[in-house]
Amino acid sequence: MKRKIIFFTKAPALNYGKSRLKNFLSAKDRYELSVFLIKDNLKVLEKSGYEFVVYFSGDIENLNFIDYEKIPQRGENLGDRMFNALKAELNSNDQVILLGSDLRGITLKLIESAFSGLNNSDCVIAPAEDGGYGLIGLRKPLDLFSNIVYSQSDVFEKTLQKATALDISIERLDTVRDIDEIIDLIKEELQTKDVEILGSGEYNLNYRFNKNFVCRINLGSQLHLGDEQITYEYNALKTLESSGVTPKPHYLKKNSTYIRKGFLVMDYLVGRPLNYDTDMSIAAYLLSRVHNLEFKDTDLIRVEQPFKAMFEECFEMYSVYKNSKIYNNSIGKYIEHFFDYVKELGIKDNISNPCIINTELNNRNFIINGNNSYIIDWEKPLIGEAEQDLAHFLVPTTTNWKTDKILSDSEIEKFIYKYEKYRKINRQKLKKYFAFNVLRGITWCSMAKVEYEASERILSNQDTYEKINKFLSEDYLKMLHKRFYEV
Repeated sequence: MKRKIIFFTKAPALNYGKSRLKNFLSAKDRYELSVFLIKDNLKVLEKSGYEFVVYFSGDIENLNFIDYEKIPQRGENLGDRMFNALKAELNSNDQVILLGSDLRGITLKLIESAFSGLNNSDCVIAPAEDGGYGLIGLRKPLDLFSNIVYSQSDVFEKTLQKATALDISIERLDTVRDIDEIIDLIKEELQTKDVEILGSGEYNLNYRFNKNFVCRINLGSQLHLGDEQITYEYNALKTLESSGVTPKPHYLKKNSTYIRKGFLVMDYLVGRPLNYDTDMSIAAYLLSRVHNLEFKDTDLIRVEQPFKAMFEECFEMYSVYKNSKIYNNSIGKYIEHFFDYVKELGIKDNISNPCIINTELNNRNFIINGNNSYIIDWEKPLIGEAEQDLAHFLVPTTTNWKTDKILSDSEIEKFIYKYEKYRKINRQKLKKYFAFNVLRGITWCSMAKVEYEASERILSNQDTYEKINKFLSEDYLKMLHKRFYEV
């Protein structure tokens, strides 16, 4: 009995293929991933001992990295091309199976099961997790392909229905996995099916897996650390571990086969976001645990002149807006007044009473669960001043970001009273940080507005865009001016 395998593939090229991953992987990474999958699956075919042939679409020159018989695919659509390839090979073979090149789960066992199944059935098929299929085998040219719309989630079911209607016996094989979406990459990298999107920030993606763990992937660095951002965050979590109020990190992986970016794995923490009306006592305690943590020989960046650093950061972000096509002069006047005000306060003060700070605290940075409450999201920790952290946590541009809450002066005072049970603060410095942190929030919004309207953000959502516009409205800026920038 003559048996043959068709390896069905696109010839990989830069900016060709894996289009659903283009906002996550670079063109180079997508190309290298495609090449890896082709080579890896061909290794399985080599070990199988069966004769195989490569049917390809695209330019044959782009397959020079493999040295096998190659035949161009023929047909107007995917169904036509698969059927034509199977018909051609069945002219000289008794059993033929066709499988895709970008799959996971192609094993020697699957191949043997496919050919064994064809001894008793007209067709064998291996469903894919996305609703399609990754392998199909025939012993005679049966048209199971026409009038089916491919790249849909019902392709497998439609094919089964067609087989039933034509009285074609069919055997279902083990499920294979396509690599088309980000979550497919995560599952393969972590070698588990138990993966779900947990959430995303402006510069990261978080996936919960195996119930108890989180895979965190950085997509950018506000600290301008490039690919070292994830290492910086991992080391910060190791330093913070003894505080008892931050996620426990388990491991860091800088070079990954599928994700093709560095990532870290840490504990998944059960709880809810902080409520500004009910959880401020817990927040005061958690922040004091971090701010009072003793540290030695840390790799965390130490900012010797924090006001100067914040001023320069704000100016850099605002410049993106000031030099853009969407610049609004009325909005710009408010922001430039804020700059003038903080400059008068002084920007050359040196750091005093240094501690580890998060720098980006909002209610979503807290996991509240009674005595098992935590502070999460440590992508931008520094050695700085507690007053900077507290000011950022309390100002409207933070509290109002993900909630409708703007803390009153009395609510802020109550929080400070609770915090000072654990650590004293410099109130004059706190007031100064209020003005600087509001400016930081507004200038970030101005920069982000430019990026959103130019569609330059990897991660974006409508709620964020609407909040950016709210913060940059004249009414909102007028409110901020009255509370924080009037002499």
